[in-house]
Amino acid sequence: MKHAMTRLVTGLLAVLTLAWSAVPAAAQQTPELQQLGETAWLLRGRSGNVVMVTGDRGVLLIDDQRGSDMEGMLVAVHSLDAGPVNLVINTHWHLDHAGANAGFGEAGAVIVAHRNVRERLSVDQFMVAYNRAVPASPAIALPTVVYDSEMDIHFGRETVRLRHTPMAHTDGDSLVLLEAANVLHMGDVFFNGIYPFIDRSSGGSIQGLIRSVDVALTMSDESTRIIPAHGPLATRAELQAYRDMLQDISDRVLAAMDRGATLDAVIAERPAAAYRLQGDADRFVAAIFDSLAATEGGS
Repeated sequence: MKHAMTRLVTGLLAVLTLAWSAVPAAAQQTPELQQLGETAWLLRGRSGNVVMVTGDRGVLLIDDQRGSDMEGMLVAVHSLDAGPVNLVINTHWHLDHAGANAGFGEAGAVIVAHRNVRERLSVDQFMVAYNRAVPASPAIALPTVVYDSEMDIHFGRETVRLRHTPMAHTDGDSLVLLEAANVLHMGDVFFNGIYPFIDRSSGGSIQGLIRSVDVALTMSDESTRIIPAHGPLATRAELQAYRDMLQDISDRVLAAMDRGATLDAVIAERPAAAYRLQGDADRFVAAIFDSLAATEGGS
């Protein structure tokens, strides 16, 4: 299946005709890009970190932020003088990572993601943690190439390896490794310096999040540049520290639950306070509590 999907993506790119218009003059400004490898770049976007890969036929994006961020991304793409965006990978379905799909899809880009991303984008969603309804995306925004477990894409000089990790941040997360550049984009599986968000209403769990980080550690080495969806570039040692934090807080929550503590009581104990990260610690603790309660004490 993996090789069949690779051939399908290659075939789609070979026949892709993309209407490429010039970036508006008003938007011509130097983008904040960091080179990661011969053909790989990091764009620190308003809504998260985007990785760009240049190839013979254009540009591949890992995540595409929100629709309102598309013009800024096109400025960055234009600055590389590498052609149009002809392939977009979504690390998961949230619209700060897949919100510009419609714009890139209308321009002719192939959109790639785990199968569950297409399924969630195609129907209305409700994010319980934010009490927010998210309407279904238009057909043009849906991934046209999906995979189940693993997939390789050969793009220019780069081999792009996608690995699905179930029930982590959501039920459709992809870890994306650029083999030549030795860069690993983790999407929202990794928040660097920020308490993570586990989207329980989209199938996420603390157990799956920890397992996903374990997979990422096996995909990386001491030289790998690790890209969180939000926050600064990280090393493997920093990812290991993040993993240790997840386990420590989860263990503290489970210990309180074993004593019979309610959610409010667990939050009052402040099991995440020692880490002093940005973001909503109570929401993170509540997601851990719910994950563990759903598996009868975390078994």
